Amino acid sequence: MSATNKETKHLRIKRTPEQWRVIFDRYLASGQTSEQFCREQGISHSTFGHWRTKLRKQPSSQPLPADATLFTELTSEVPTPVSPGWDIELQLGADVVLRLRRSC
Repeated sequence: MSATNKETKHLRIKRTPEQWRVIFDRYLASGQTSEQFCREQGISHSTFGHWRTKLRKQPSSQPLPADATLFTELTSEVPTPVSPGWDIELQLGADVVLRLRRSC
């Protein structure tokens, strides 16, 4: 094998889905683009993208802690005057919009 072939040959590392989740957590915390992160970590960008897509389709295997709160009640410390009505619109992505209205 020539010196050029040795330099271009990449070692393939098999990773579990849990290991990929840790890598994606590090990526999100890094603030880098996916290309920069992969280059710095020595990860194939195409493999990174493949696993990102694959894991998005699967629910996380990590259960919620027993004391996890799914909802938090929001209260106002200062009473607010009754308003004639209100409209709230949340754009949730993928062309999904949630509209809440209170009429007078």
